[in-house]
Amino acid sequence: MERDRSSASLDYSSRGRVEEQDGQPSAVEDPGHPDSYSLVTAREGPVSLEEEVEETEGPLSELHLKVAPIQLVRGVQTWPDGSVYQGEFGLNVKMGYGEFSWPTGEAYCGQFYRDHCHGLGTYTWPDGCSFTGTFYLSQREGYGSMNLKTRLFQGLYKADVRFGPGVETYPDGSQDVGLWFREHLIKLATEMPGSFSMLSYPEFSAFLTCSRERISLPDQQTMEWGPPEDQDPFFYEYKRFLLNDNLTLPLEMQVYSTDSCHLPMTSSLRRELDAQIFMDDIPPFVDDEEPWFITNETPLLVKIQKQAYKFRNKEAHTSWKMGAILEGNRTGFGRTGPKEQFSQEMILKAEQGAYDWICGILKDRLACADVADSKGYTVLAAAAVHCHNDIVSLLLDHGANVNKFTDEGLTPLNMCLLLYYPSGSFKPNVAERTVPQEKPKQLLILKPSCSGVEMTVGSTYEAVELAPSSREQKLLPSPPGSQEDGLALGAPQSLESSSPSAQGALSDREKGPEDASGGLDVSPLCSETHFASNLCVHNYSIQLSRGMLEKSAQAYSTLQAPTIPDKGTVRGMAWSMVEHRCRWLTIKLLLHRGADPNLCCVPMRALFFAVKAGDVDGVQLLLESGARTDIRYPPQLGALTPLHIAAALPGEEGVRITELLLHAITDVDAQAADQDEAYKPDKLELLPSSLKLSNEPGPPSSYYTTSMRVAEEGGRTALHVACEREDSNKCARDVVQLLLSHGADPNLLWSGHSPLSLSIASGNDLIVKELLSCGADPNLPLTRGLGSALCVVCDLAYEQRRSTDNKITLIDRLLQHGADILKPVTLMQGDRMAVGTAVDYGYFQFFQEWRQP
Repeated sequence: MERDRSSASLDYSSRGRVEEQDGQPSAVEDPGHPDSYSLVTAREGPVSLEEEVEETEGPLSELHLKVAPIQLVRGVQTWPDGSVYQGEFGLNVKMGYGEFSWPTGEAYCGQFYRDHCHGLGTYTWPDGCSFTGTFYLSQREGYGSMNLKTRLFQGLYKADVRFGPGVETYPDGSQDVGLWFREHLIKLATEMPGSFSMLSYPEFSAFLTCSRERISLPDQQTMEWGPPEDQDPFFYEYKRFLLNDNLTLPLEMQVYSTDSCHLPMTSSLRRELDAQIFMDDIPPFVDDEEPWFITNETPLLVKIQKQAYKFRNKEAHTSWKMGAILEGNRTGFGRTGPKEQFSQEMILKAEQGAYDWICGILKDRLACADVADSKGYTVLAAAAVHCHNDIVSLLLDHGANVNKFTDEGLTPLNMCLLLYYPSGSFKPNVAERTVPQEKPKQLLILKPSCSGVEMTVGSTYEAVELAPSSREQKLLPSPPGSQEDGLALGAPQSLESSSPSAQGALSDREKGPEDASGGLDVSPLCSETHFASNLCVHNYSIQLSRGMLEKSAQAYSTLQAPTIPDKGTVRGMAWSMVEHRCRWLTIKLLLHRGADPNLCCVPMRALFFAVKAGDVDGVQLLLESGARTDIRYPPQLGALTPLHIAAALPGEEGVRITELLLHAITDVDAQAADQDEAYKPDKLELLPSSLKLSNEPGPPSSYYTTSMRVAEEGGRTALHVACEREDSNKCARDVVQLLLSHGADPNLLWSGHSPLSLSIASGNDLIVKELLSCGADPNLPLTRGLGSALCVVCDLAYEQRRSTDNKITLIDRLLQHGADILKPVTLMQGDRMAVGTAVDYGYFQFFQEWRQP
């Protein structure tokens, strides 16, 4: 550990001031020294830090100094304990260049300001260790060189500790290179092979929209304390002392106190002190070159990057190649030092699960538990990704940051979520428009023949189910991306769904070879579902039940060092179950140890993973861990909330997740950024009606009641999404019921539609009944030429959603809830328009025809 010299300097400077007030110290003026001095040395051309420090050892006191109003005199000040200061004084304090020595053998030689070591100087210890560099209020700050006899450190400091890029050189020529915090190497300048990267997940490229912020240092740092005085109803007089620099500290307080550790630092004093450090440099807040961007958003690393940016114009930054370290470029340095070697090996050992080795390294403090490679891939991330939970706990016990980012913006929690919820586990939903479009399926008919199996191509449209007695079996083309170019059974959900004749038609290659243990391998053409739902592996000739996989997984979990089998085999599937369970335990452990589910937005917030996968337990765990529900997708992806997606999830999982979210939701009517999107069925092109409009004024106002409601139109709400669904009418109705019970507004418009009209268009009469019973207005004026809810019932775009009898029943229900058949609606035909009733709208629509492609 490096030597601490700030306390001694502060103590003796205070004692010196006391002596100076009680009695005049012995001072001897130098008649050959100028009467007036500036605290800034004038130099010609750039001077390196080493050259500047060499000048401080003697010639610095004779440098030409600019004339300033502060009168400096040279003298000697002594203390009873033997401490001595020889140098320049101003404003009754040490100011300028001087030498201070303590009876312990410690000494400082360099610049002073306001009784502090402030500027360039050298501090030495009795054992021969020394620091040469920049001081700020008697603490090491900026670039400096620390000579520890057995090694040499050159790098950036802040508040008396290492804080930024640096190089530690050993007698054998090896060097530890990277970013430092105190005596720890926390980020290497080399990238580890196999580190976790978003480049391996191109399916999430659309979500990678986070832009890096620019590093900036404001010219004036102002202190704000609540609202302005004239707007603050609780403004107390004491706040003036915090807002006004002139009232924060008493006048000339530096004469009797330099306790910078406890006294407030005003903005004006900060600017004054910075001016002494950067007197001949470009001010640190001026952008004199290419902008610097924050490469890692971890708060500690952001501060380190800002500290490096502040001292970027110093000569040491260039001559010591600090910029290369910040960029993760280690070329040009010596061979790897011991701390670097242990750090690199510890990342690899964390991936391998070497608990005892890592425990020994951390116990002997040979490497930091929070170290990362040049891309921010930490030891903790390596252990978490590979499900070594014992190492995760060990690292967290030794101070590893559970929320540390990689340079790509990933945290260990989001890495585990990416692996636990692959994109293939996400449920198709109408909120994100991921529901596959129905296309005509080409059926292949297998017919037994004397020569084997005869294959013929059937109709290009969906065929009816074959009779149970028929020996013909339907086959569909194998799904895109399958590992084989052969044929897959049409929707094989279980062994019973495929007949013996179809099973016998498969070749031996498709059945899969027997493994060494006598079991059948799972065919590469099998259908594998995500582990978060009911897991079932299918083969053309066998079905693996979940119980069988559970037993295999339990057997594998008891092995000390099991070999990882091929995932295409039964044992491979069992091993995947074990890995999946371990990853869930890792996620729970990280959340229990403080992982923030709201911190990382790459590729998306943690809650989106569980919601999109329909994982009820995952959603509940994240909500219990503080996951926020008001998060959104980026605007270019529609600004959807988790509630939008939950309301669109098929099955009971969507209902349960919606209920969980609604207990924590803040705005049930949050709107997506899709106000310009058109409802897809409305895009159907129809030939113009043969009826000609002649600007009819419509029925007299005495025939209907004028509506006072003004329809608000915007993006989709979760209620719109649920009403738009065309799957599982009962589950969609349950979601709508939950949303309405939590205050969702049923009278908002999107794409011209209200939730009521969307439920009519999607054909879900259960939702229609629920909306009407909860106060949905059947007379709400729709926009974009849709008229009203009664008009949507007779719209040709939705005529196939229900039978004629069901339409009549639906109209009767609307009329029972107050629908006005005489309410005027606007009919449009090019630049012509007319006002009519719902009957006119239906008659007008009847004379339109489908536009043939």
